[in-house]
Amino acid sequence: MTRYHGISTETVKRFLIDAGAVYVNYGETSERLLGATRGGNQFVVEQDVKEIEMDGAKGPVKGARRIVEVRARIVANLLELTAENLKLALAGSNMADYPTSAGKTHDKITRNRDIVNSDYVTNVALVGNISGADNPFVGIIKNALAVENMELSTEAREEGVLEVTFEGHFDPSNLDAEPWEIRFPVIESGS
Repeated sequence: MTRYHGISTETVKRFLIDAGAVYVNYGETSERLLGATRGGNQFVVEQDVKEIEMDGAKGPVKGARRIVEVRARIVANLLELTAENLKLALAGSNMADYPTSAGKTHDKITRNRDIVNSDYVTNVALVGNISGADNPFVGIIKNALAVENMELSTEAREEGVLEVTFEGHFDPSNLDAEPWEIRFPVIESGS
């Protein structure tokens, strides 16, 4: 009996394994690893592809679709909390020293202004291992900003995890270039 499946000798070289790591400004001089995560991370390119309906067509027509909206996101589940990560999770926030008579004891994060261009980071990247490659998988969103609510829950015998959703934004100087890219490593076959 013939069995049909998609497994080949190359299959085991093509797995994206483990949770990966999330970086801010990946590949830039200001590159920063956000730290340990728990529960995995996500790279999402959400797209709205519109079908152009035409009189006389009995269904979808080849070539009669167009992309009307794209939203690229990285969802990071941060186990490692830092003042910088909390500030990043709250778009438009500020951080300052919290002084006391004994000196600085805390970083104080507040917000009382609008979101400005300097609040966007150049990029956020999810970097992970491909089982058969020497180089990593890299999913990047550009002109990134945290866009969801900031929620930090605690419970007895557990550690808090901060879920941060970063969304890529189109550059107003080039509205045709979607704010994401994927760098998929070259995998040598036969080794």
